[in-house]
Amino acid sequence: MDTNLLHGDLCPLCRRPLTLRPIAIVRSAGVPHPTRTAYRPDCRYCATDMFRSQQWADLMRARHES
Repeated sequence: MDTNLLHGDLCPLCRRPLTLRPIAIVRSAGVPHPTRTAYRPDCRYCATDMFRSQQWADLMRARHES
């Protein structure tokens, strides 16, 4: 599995395009906009599907541990 998944890449389980989901938004004092936002690839079909959600979670965990 590719460890550098990007927006528009295909999901390894269902082959649908991935989207990017924000996971951390960092704000600095006195700045009206976020200074940094971290994103994680997300498949809205597999992550919310009751039968595939555990497979999706295992794939993402293996990706981050490698």
